[in-house]
Amino acid sequence: MPLIITLAHQKGGVGKSTLAINLYGYFSKAGYKVAIIDIDPQGSITALLKTFGARDGVALFERGSFKTFEELEAQVSDYEIVIIDTPPYLSKELQQVLAISHLVLIPCKASPFDALAVVQTIGLVQEEQKRNPALTAAIVFTMTISGTGFAGQIREHLIQHGIPILQTEIANRVAYARSLLFSTSVMEDDNTKAKDEIERLGIEIIALLDKSFSQ
Repeated sequence: MPLIITLAHQKGGVGKSTLAINLYGYFSKAGYKVAIIDIDPQGSITALLKTFGARDGVALFERGSFKTFEELEAQVSDYEIVIIDTPPYLSKELQQVLAISHLVLIPCKASPFDALAVVQTIGLVQEEQKRNPALTAAIVFTMTISGTGFAGQIREHLIQHGIPILQTEIANRVAYARSLLFSTSVMEDDNTKAKDEIERLGIEIIALLDKSFSQ
């Protein structure tokens, strides 16, 4: 049974799909057998991989490739890690995805509007945790801009909601957009700062899951 990592946020434009692709790249390079599932009706990841020809070798499951999430679980049973990209809104389908997930990663831009919007996503996750206490959740700041101090202020605001906030922050870098044109992640890009961010995030995610499973 694979580890299932779901990326969720009811607001678009937080770098959710970009983060999903880069986590796929990191875990693949780390030696894991990884699949990525695109259940967003916009199909951003699917369209990207098809348009720029980077789909070869990527284990991608599109929304139309399965009818139920039970069927999906059977299709990905041979993988070690599964990353699910979800639509930018709350839905019954998202609840079904959370029910089979081990970790919900909530990308959030360090801005007041995003901090307000993420509270509803946190509420949905916490409701699911009542039914599934094994479900782990964490917030990760994305598209941060150095020197603004916003992330620290937003971190203080969100920590009161009871969902841990990862130490790793994903900066607003051209490398993330550039890498999508030529490969699947920054792991194949020359930008060492972007690589380091994704590597640290991947390590932090594994540590969080290890801690959850050991409890």
